[in-house]
Formats: sequence, structure tokens, C-alpha cells
Amino acid sequence: MTAIPDKTRRKHILGFTIMTVIILLVLGQLKHLVVEHTYCEGEVPIPGRQIKQTKPANMEGTPDVVMLGASWCPSCITAIQFFAAKDINYCEYDMETSAIGAKLYKEVNGRGVPILFIGRHQIHGFSEATVTRSLQEAGLL
Repeated sequence: MTAIPDKTRRKHILGFTIMTVIILLVLGQLKHLVVEHTYCEGEVPIPGRQIKQTKPANMEGTPDVVMLGASWCPSCITAIQFFAAKDINYCEYDMETSAIGAKLYKEVNGRGVPILFIGRHQIHGFSEATVTRSLQEAGLL
């Protein structure tokens, strides 16, 4: 039986160490990708629009913000984290997996996500400053 030379052993240890650091960094970033979604159940009233509510919302009362989003959308995740940090009552329709979300997306000529309905505002994309102004104007902040 032959022993592994020291130089080869050091290369293996270095390779193992580098892989371990990479895995830990990736796992550390995953927490930023996991967010709690609050999906709309049935049709909920869109702020600033009249829509007949056919089923109760999945929250008490009506949401302050309705968002059209998609599971792969990083700006949607940022918006959800913003709403959670500001304690904003929101719900989301996924425009790819929800029939209501797809219908609304088509009605508003969606060209990207998120699309936010706040008070009388319809906001395409997420800008913290724009959303904050709309929330303040609607008396929600």
C-alpha cells in the first residue's frame, strides 16, 4: 500500500476546503430567496378598481396592495420583503399559475412583473421610493 504524497494530500484538502466554503456561501444566500407568499384566494377587490368578490380573501378584510407576480421574479421577492418589513397587508396573484392572475395581467396589458395595485395607483415594476409614495398617499404608511 502506497501513501499519498504530502503535495497531493494538500491539494485534496485545499480543494475540499474551497468546495466547503462555496457550499456555505450558497446556503447562506438561499435565505434571501425564500419568502413567504400570501396568495389571493378567489377574486379580491383590486385597490382603485371595481371587481366583484366571488370568494373570501385569505386574510381579514381586503388587502391594501394586490400584486401580480411570478415565482421566478426577483423584484417580486423584493416587494414581498418590503411589504413584510412595513407590515403592509398584501396578496399576490401569480400571473403564470393563477387564472385570475393571468386574466388581470392581460387586462392591464402586462409587460413584466411585478404589477402593484395600491390605492388609485397601478405600478409596473418595483421601486421602493415609488411604492412608498403610493402607500403614503393611500394612507397606509
